[in-house]
Amino acid sequence: MWRRGERPYALLVFLVVALEALALGGLVWVFSGRLLGAFDHPMARLHLLRALLLTALALVVLGAYVLVYHAYTALKEARDKALYGRYLSAFTEALFSGTKPPPPPWPEPALEALLHLRETLKGEMGEKVARWLRRGRPPWALRLKSRWASRPERLEALEALGLARLPETLEAILPYLEHRDPVLRLAAARAAARAAQGKGVLHLGEALLKAELPKGALLEVLLLLEDRAEPVVALFLEKGGRGEVWAALEAIGRLHLHGLAKRVLPFLEAEDPEVQAAALRALARLGYPPVGHEDVVLGLLRREEEFLRVHAARLLPLLPRNLARRALWEALKDPSFYVRRAAAEALASLDLELLRKAVEAHPDPYGRAMAAQVLLEVAWNS
Repeated sequence: MWRRGERPYALLVFLVVALEALALGGLVWVFSGRLLGAFDHPMARLHLLRALLLTALALVVLGAYVLVYHAYTALKEARDKALYGRYLSAFTEALFSGTKPPPPPWPEPALEALLHLRETLKGEMGEKVARWLRRGRPPWALRLKSRWASRPERLEALEALGLARLPETLEAILPYLEHRDPVLRLAAARAAARAAQGKGVLHLGEALLKAELPKGALLEVLLLLEDRAEPVVALFLEKGGRGEVWAALEAIGRLHLHGLAKRVLPFLEAEDPEVQAAALRALARLGYPPVGHEDVVLGLLRREEEFLRVHAARLLPLLPRNLARRALWEALKDPSFYVRRAAAEALASLDLELLRKAVEAHPDPYGRAMAAQVLLEVAWNS
């Protein structure tokens, strides 16, 4: 990423290289003329001296700029760090003692201190910090709307708006979900997830459907929404593609959205195995029995994909007890170590006596060994 002051440095380097190219071109032209007899010796020597002087001058200017730039950067960083500490102490004291904060306008380190407090504090104190941020009139939303803002400046602005969590800034963030740069799209999605409130949550969901983000990024956004995620998850299940549906199913389980548990069941029969696995995980995390889809779950135990069999085995304890016991007994014969492991652990949670019986009487030697291992771990943990 670019740091402030590096654009002039890049321009200076470009000019130095261009001047060197010009000097070398002039030397080639003069020496070629000398070889052909077009120029005499004094003229060739004069051009050589000019090229050497130009090179020396360029190197001196470049070296001086580098030294001044690094000295200035070190001093500025030290000054900003001192300002940040001073304003953080002042804002913290005002927050907890009830006194007034330092009057605006505030420098950038002061805004960073407010962002730190906003990220740390929740509830009433967090809202108080948000009001102070509004009073400070931070420039981040304006930077997003500026045509001349650089990519790093926009990324910094998006990060700051995400930390600030000001709902009124969502309007400035959402257009970046259609940006051609995938890094800016991801940063905008994160910031919008933190800032969205009320109707803005649905506006964010509609924008995410068009953002073409990878499914992992979509899941991250849903998790950042926390208790505001349910409308977006429902929208993804209704209108989303494969990635959006996968992210929604994962979020249902991880955020424990019990109100959407029934909508997970149809996805047990989806064509995409990844979506089926996400549905199995969601039901298992919610503890929601797949009523009416027991045959589908049993059928997944016979699928070729190992990960599907693993998740199906973990869901079996939520089926009717006798059906689950028989299916788990059979799953202990699975050729996959991970499926046998999942079956033994599920059997331990469902019927410990049947697991003890499997140690002695299961027909598959690998199934007996796995049952013995899990039984030993249960005894150790208890």
